[in-house]
Amino acid sequence: WIQEDVRDKLVFVLESLSFPMDEHIMEMALMGDAIRRSAPKRLIAVIPYLGYARQDKQHRVGEPVSARVIAEFLGVSKYKEVITVDLHNDAIVGFFQIPVTHLSALDLIAAELKKSELVNAIVISPDVGGVKRARNLAYLLDVPMLVMEKKRYLDRHDTSESFQIIGDVSGKTAIIVDDVISTGGTINNSAKSLKEAGAAAVVVVATHGVLAGDAKEHLNTAPVDQIIITDTIVISAEKKISKLQIVSVAPLLADAISRLVK
Repeated sequence: WIQEDVRDKLVFVLESLSFPMDEHIMEMALMGDAIRRSAPKRLIAVIPYLGYARQDKQHRVGEPVSARVIAEFLGVSKYKEVITVDLHNDAIVGFFQIPVTHLSALDLIAAELKKSELVNAIVISPDVGGVKRARNLAYLLDVPMLVMEKKRYLDRHDTSESFQIIGDVSGKTAIIVDDVISTGGTINNSAKSLKEAGAAAVVVVATHGVLAGDAKEHLNTAPVDQIIITDTIVISAEKKISKLQIVSVAPLLADAISRLVK
């Protein structure tokens, strides 16, 4: 029940589609319908974390392309534009029939890393698909980058195995960059491989801290010195660990919103 007067107003609905994902998606859709019936001038969805974004293609026969379904769902809910942060794949923007402002949190993360004054740093992409993200962060930090090849087992949920490092990390501070930390399995395996290859320290950065399942245990036991994520998803107190640092995306979203208000 929308109790504010929204007639002829520019309305922003802010919600992350995180766990419980289906409940948040339905809530956002129904809010969109309720606001639309009160005749706003324009209705914009601000979604820091877009749930189901990792299922952006059909990996096996019989699977849905969930990211496309969510994009169509938001359009049917009468939102006229979407603002979101660090989608798993830039191509997801094409799933929407409405304009999408796709923001990157890499500048915020790079600024936080620079405060640490990391010595002899190198940026690591944990898989081939994340090369563009790693290259962008490496450019912001003015350091080199390299790639790890990762074998993922589709028949084992959220399980992966890092098995090859393409480049030399001996004596370096390795910065693993990803868009999402889910169970922490990839980070654990990647960090172990980097340490075995001679990395002096391992730092992990990611935009979205899903932290599902045994993530806290995996991150606690992983040979990682520091973990930096943003607050696109609320991190509950029981999921926080001492080496976890959270950066706010509020300035990023505020800037995007202010450009639309002008």
